[in-house]
Amino acid sequence: MDDDLQGLGEELITTAARMVRWVPKEHGFTISLAAARLLARLHDNGPTRISDLAIAERCSQPTITNHIKRLEAAQLVDRHVDPGDARAWIITLTETGEQQLASMRASLGTSLQPYLAAMSRRDRKALRDGIAAMRRLMGIEGATR
Repeated sequence: MDDDLQGLGEELITTAARMVRWVPKEHGFTISLAAARLLARLHDNGPTRISDLAIAERCSQPTITNHIKRLEAAQLVDRHVDPGDARAWIITLTETGEQQLASMRASLGTSLQPYLAAMSRRDRKALRDGIAAMRRLMGIEGATR
């Protein structure tokens, strides 16, 4: 059994970061990966306050606000006053935002098909098992991260 949990954690995070940087760039997406991450978070978690998005994305509220303004201008998200606190905004994903996210995900999956096809069935199964394990790991603390 591998007891080097610090090393495992380091490898998990650095490998995941490398995978994100490895995403093919030639697909001409109109939004950044950071913006796509926000769309994905809204898709996964539903309507969310800007302050909660900033905490979840580990960045400042002004940074998230700027991202949201760009996404709102592109009609990918909507802002609504939080009914529980008129000083706060609730961000929701629009239908166009859902479509953009789905299109981006499909394109990314398609772009990786040749690489995955070149792998053995055993390695592809290991990747599927690893994804399932990563989802369980993320569920330990909750899906808010």
